[in-house]
Amino acid sequence: MLNVTPPFPIQARTSRTPDSPLRVLRAFCLLVLFGTAAAVQAQLIYTDPVLPTRSDNVTVYFDATQGNAALAGYSGTVYAHTGVITEASTGPADWKYVQGVWGTADADVEMTSLGGGLYSITFVPETFYGVPTAELILDMAFVFRSEDGSIVGRSADGSDIYTPVFQNVLSVAIVEPTDALTVLEPGVNLDARIAGLLSDSIFLYDNGVEQIATDLTDASTSISPSGAGLHELRAVARNASGEVETRKEYFVRPPVNVASLPAGVDHGINVVNDSTVTLVLYAPEKDYVFVLGDWNDWRLGTDGYMNRDPDGETWWVTVTGLDPDRFYAYQYLIDGSLQLADYMAELVLDPSNDPFIPETTFPDIPEYPEAGNGYVSLLRTVPEPYTWNTTGYVRPDIEDLVIYELLVRDFSAARNYQTIIDTLDYLKRLGINAIELMPVNEFEGNESWGYNPSFHGALDKYYGTPNTFKAFIDSCHANGIAVILDMVLNHAFGQSPMVRMYWDGSSPAANSPWFNQVAKHDFNVGFDYNHESPATRKYSKDMMRYWLEEYRVDGYRMDLSKGFTQNNTLGDVGAWGAYDASRVAIWEDYADEIWSVDPDAYLILEHFADNSEEKELANYGMLLWGNINHDYRNLVKGFGNNLSWGVYTFRDYDDPHVVSYMESHDEERLMYDALNFGNTSQAPDYNVRNFETARFRGEMAACLFFPLPGPKMLWQFGEVGYDYSIDYNGRVGNKPVRWDYYEDPSRRRLFQIYAELIRLKTTYPVFRTTDFSASVSGFTKRIELNDPGMNVIVLANTNVAKLPMTPNFTHTGWWYDHFTGDSINVTDVLASMELEPGEYHLYTDVRLQTPELLSTVDGAAGPLGAMEVWPNPVAAGQRMAAAFEL
Repeated sequence: MLNVTPPFPIQARTSRTPDSPLRVLRAFCLLVLFGTAAAVQAQLIYTDPVLPTRSDNVTVYFDATQGNAALAGYSGTVYAHTGVITEASTGPADWKYVQGVWGTADADVEMTSLGGGLYSITFVPETFYGVPTAELILDMAFVFRSEDGSIVGRSADGSDIYTPVFQNVLSVAIVEPTDALTVLEPGVNLDARIAGLLSDSIFLYDNGVEQIATDLTDASTSISPSGAGLHELRAVARNASGEVETRKEYFVRPPVNVASLPAGVDHGINVVNDSTVTLVLYAPEKDYVFVLGDWNDWRLGTDGYMNRDPDGETWWVTVTGLDPDRFYAYQYLIDGSLQLADYMAELVLDPSNDPFIPETTFPDIPEYPEAGNGYVSLLRTVPEPYTWNTTGYVRPDIEDLVIYELLVRDFSAARNYQTIIDTLDYLKRLGINAIELMPVNEFEGNESWGYNPSFHGALDKYYGTPNTFKAFIDSCHANGIAVILDMVLNHAFGQSPMVRMYWDGSSPAANSPWFNQVAKHDFNVGFDYNHESPATRKYSKDMMRYWLEEYRVDGYRMDLSKGFTQNNTLGDVGAWGAYDASRVAIWEDYADEIWSVDPDAYLILEHFADNSEEKELANYGMLLWGNINHDYRNLVKGFGNNLSWGVYTFRDYDDPHVVSYMESHDEERLMYDALNFGNTSQAPDYNVRNFETARFRGEMAACLFFPLPGPKMLWQFGEVGYDYSIDYNGRVGNKPVRWDYYEDPSRRRLFQIYAELIRLKTTYPVFRTTDFSASVSGFTKRIELNDPGMNVIVLANTNVAKLPMTPNFTHTGWWYDHFTGDSINVTDVLASMELEPGEYHLYTDVRLQTPELLSTVDGAAGPLGAMEVWPNPVAAGQRMAAAFEL
């Protein structure tokens, strides 16, 4: 039956990633001539007229309940933020002639509420946007916002929204079905609608059989498909000047084939041989799944119609005839509406962010497919070969670990692994023996700390290629440096296919095999994994195995490990930190999995739970992050502090399994805090906010940090007194990359102190002794280390005033001040001494080579002021230096 219909949504398109204006133009012309290739959210945005031109008076309708539905139920005024894609655009992100001042009540882009979440705005595109007459408009681009911009309506995958602008020439469009990939159940009719522009007549054919023939410009009908399989709709518009056509396919699906998984395959990509893969998708409670890829031209067909295993939860298909020398892009179409990347992908394409990755960082990124929607997964049967050069690498013992935490983005101005490879000599001179990389798996956007993961097994291309990452690890190993990955398995963010596969409109659906609908603790971000679920356990273990085997990483720092619990503590942070036997069991299970792959792999937890729980995990073999930042900041600032929590024996652990740190990515920087908030009670004679004084106190802090037995971690550039706040440019925003700090003699001296302390720690057995004591709770601090080969005493006055203290040398005789080269002959171990503010000493009873250090800046308050020792045990000619002259 033929019907004339009112204005109805024409397809909105999600983002594309063309890499040239010509490709943009080609993509959008294909949209007009042949129909869009993107999956869409029906009725998210539509126009009246259905086929608008630049000179029409166009009403744009936005349905806030569709797409990401962020503005659904919003009671305030909604504003459009809009621009156009023109022939001058370099890609869909290159909006031209943008209208709307973000974060303001801009009347020019105010939407009219029509009720039920529907909004409209009316304008003439050419004059509204101010596009020159000679410049071709291809699309209008939109997002919609609350007044302050804190709530933004977008497409379901978070991308911008596009609707085409037609040229004032004979045109035709298939308005219904709205989805580019339409799957029909057997026996169900298809609602079809076409519209013409400047047409005298329009026609619609289904597999060549005429369905519509009319002189109207807008018509619809209901089609009864003749049998299962692929059908082609062809729409034609004619006038006296000629005719144009567009095509769209739909698929009438047959029953799902039930067949057992081939032997030896697992979730994800299973390479059978150079030309064959078996793809396996875990998707319980789904009715059917297609795989769409470059090999089948992204078309629905029986070759991509996946088999279902008898378990009713697992889908698979074998793809043949692949070229081993190329990448293939692919996605899954689930139940006809979800077009998603493979959550097990090892590499993905991101249409919104890949265009901003430099060619020098990741050359020849595969072209984004026209038919893709959001993230697209990649496979290659024969990866580009990499030959590992380092063999026989032996990791540092746990007690010798000195870890350098590093964010690639803020450590290297080029933001890539290759530059870090080129700077490994710097880290080797510093003496660290492990690098802890903040997350490098695929995360949302490019400019990120990485704790917003989308794919846990895909390397984010923003920092480099898989082989460059392997070369980085290889180079680290060649230089005696382990590589530890920061892994974020507590949660995933909304662009993750795992989240989107089971979604109820505002949170993960109740039937999600992986996620809690509501997080179990108050510190959750993103969407909370249920680690009691067998599906989550399997996925997590798969990820833990993958990076160890594929990239030879040396272990993990597990982010927010305290969140791995189903014990609901929302609203009670204290209860969240209490001993949790189920959480302990989960982590012991994961540790066993990791150590079954690599018995010596490091497993570091960011836990911060009750000490009884951390002790149990530590004694099982795991390492625990030890945050001593607050007390070390107070130490440098000149206020009261207690460093005991960084001492593993204070926690009653059997082994030195506390990874203590003065700074981390999550904590304020010592030097910034000192320079801005240091104790000025003794000013001007002793002003902590003076840079040289603060830097000397940074030396003292290091001397009270590295000698304590157990693994240590430092945050990048802490060794040169990095003094930008963690909140500079926003907490997770880009920070200045200050390699020039190393050229500053004062800062380089701090580097030298760090480097010498690290050298001592990793060279001499006394620094891994179990025979030690640490009195580190008061202003005067003392560390004693005992070993048959050498004994060490560390002394410091952390106050901003002189204080007496008794060093309690463990025996009489000669002791050597390591950083000055001075020596004293102790005749009375109970002799007292007076220490200047910030004064520190590291004494050994075996003479070591005195390190060569840069001199202090003249006139600055140094760590060793004038010192009086009494009763005087100093032998003639061996008087301790009254000042720290080096």
